[in-house]
Amino acid sequence: MEFDCPAFTATPLIHADGLLIKPTTGEIVGYDDKPSVFSERPDYQPELSKCRSADDLNEVLSHVDRRKLPSHTLRSLTDAQDQAHGVWRRTGMDCRITVPMMHTLHKLHGLVQYRNIIIMSQADLAKALGTSESNLLKKLGTLISSNMVRVSTSRHGGIRTGEIKLTVNPRLIFRGDDHAREEYVKHWYLDPADDRSIPAEAAPKVAA
Repeated sequence: MEFDCPAFTATPLIHADGLLIKPTTGEIVGYDDKPSVFSERPDYQPELSKCRSADDLNEVLSHVDRRKLPSHTLRSLTDAQDQAHGVWRRTGMDCRITVPMMHTLHKLHGLVQYRNIIIMSQADLAKALGTSESNLLKKLGTLISSNMVRVSTSRHGGIRTGEIKLTVNPRLIFRGDDHAREEYVKHWYLDPADDRSIPAEAAPKVAA
């Protein structure tokens, strides 16, 4: 943005970071106490559900003091595994969380920084899960088809090209207080298609 110069010169001055600069020489000639309309960001926390890139998620995290969050333990995940095993033994209905599934969920647990959302590059996620980028959806296939993880990409969900968004079932992994977790669990089962994620029937069925 340009400002009119003082009367003693006809050269317009440039405003940059609160400084008045001569465009011809680069000389700083003073300070401008009028901030740019873009210099201040609204002081509110963006909605986590609207994040479509890793940058969006980082913007949300900049408003969160994670030191005040409850301890990020594996208790919910291990409880769910024990419960599913008990159902299988009592009823014969196989809803077990297998060892390979649990291994992947443990790694996802370490990647969740807030609530139940992960957004990162597909290459970085593949590396974190110990697989190739081309094999990533196959790696997650069993978790997707079991309604443990929902995956959004640029093709399914409007995520930035080259990045991937994972929304984990909050019964298994959640970083936040119990009240928030209960609300997320309720929303997960009442509105299963809300995230426009990859359909379970379209996901590969074999975990690699």
